[in-house]
Amino acid sequence: MSSKLFLGVARSVITPEVGGNLMGYNPTTYSESIHDDLTATAFAFSQGETKALLVTVSLCVIGFDINEKTVTMISEKFDIPKHNIILCATHTHSGPITKFQSGWGDCDYKYIEEIMIPGIMKACGEAVGKMQPVKVGIGTGESLVGCNRRQIYPDNSVHLGQNPWGPLNKQMTVISFKGDDGSIVANIIHYGCHGTAAGNNKEVSRDWPGVMEDVLTRDTGGISAFINGPQGDVGPRCTNGRTTGIGNVKFAEELGGYAARDAKTIFDGIKAYHDAELSMFGGFVAVPLDKRIPREEAEELLEPLKDKFVNQAGGQRAYYEEIIESYENGYEDAAERQVQQTIIRIGDVAIVSFPFELFSEIGMRIDAYCEEIPYVLSLSNANGSGNYFVTQDQICRGGYEVKMYQQAYIQPYAKNADYALVCNTLENLKQLSNVK
Repeated sequence: MSSKLFLGVARSVITPEVGGNLMGYNPTTYSESIHDDLTATAFAFSQGETKALLVTVSLCVIGFDINEKTVTMISEKFDIPKHNIILCATHTHSGPITKFQSGWGDCDYKYIEEIMIPGIMKACGEAVGKMQPVKVGIGTGESLVGCNRRQIYPDNSVHLGQNPWGPLNKQMTVISFKGDDGSIVANIIHYGCHGTAAGNNKEVSRDWPGVMEDVLTRDTGGISAFINGPQGDVGPRCTNGRTTGIGNVKFAEELGGYAARDAKTIFDGIKAYHDAELSMFGGFVAVPLDKRIPREEAEELLEPLKDKFVNQAGGQRAYYEEIIESYENGYEDAAERQVQQTIIRIGDVAIVSFPFELFSEIGMRIDAYCEEIPYVLSLSNANGSGNYFVTQDQICRGGYEVKMYQQAYIQPYAKNADYALVCNTLENLKQLSNVK
């Protein structure tokens, strides 16, 4: 190993003003109070000439355009290559709208410019400015805070709810960093689950991960932050039998308490901290595409949606309009789409960015098939947000996530796109396999 691993960590508050549109349910849900502060937490890593930044923000998603602007500013300000930066969102639905998406409300650009970006830059600056040598400990355990949310009804339809026999990655991972004086500098908690326990509530909140972060920070003395894994088909296991609290933030407090217990148990099980090698990958994964639907079909499907402007129906209307326009502006079908990917490897663990809401099985397959790195932690909503990314076997069942997945772009992803995503990610991980 050439030199010690250095880490700086800092957190800033990025809470919006009361009265803004909250993201994830409908365009008419506005905040009326602050339940708990939203935050941006920056982890700045360096070793020799290698530098990296992992920034996690308690927001629902960040649009590609906003992500590009923010990461570019971070890169230029702190002299860190753009492909060495991961900016990810925890996916709380109790925060402001930070991505434009037809049918779901207006993007809050004032909040983004005046609060979000300055807060992220502040956290990054403080983290870069207080680097110290650290050793790394890794712990894993099971948590049942999440539940597969694609509930299958007696008529074989799929709706949002609790599906106890559906895929679920129960593994929660805690990466802990200890300074030379033996104190805990920081902790990163990885788990895959929607931030919807409050459920169309009127309070600004980090939802259930906020309670978990606060407890582990208090009990260990190190800033503790959540990074959300593959959560496209996983919601919080609310005690009302659903994966939302239907407007009651108390469900977020309750689930957060269970998550905090699990995270603390896993942390307590970490017995050894070691020096670790820092290495990076920045590149792309190629995802195959199907052809557009014919213009005539798009026009037919658009007809009953012409007066629809809200939620999924509003998004469908915009999607068919975009297809029709593509036939007018000379768009040509492509064979694949190149998707940016950044991987930060810290010793035995690799943190992999995906700009999607991955289904849980995808992350489990990548982790299981990667022979070179013991722990592969896939992220959802990292370096942009491109909607859901489902598994091939679920396409035939349909449901909300599948419809959103199929209408995310002019050309839908191929039926076996998940296989391509897994294979290409494994190839990228191999490039880091020579680092022990």
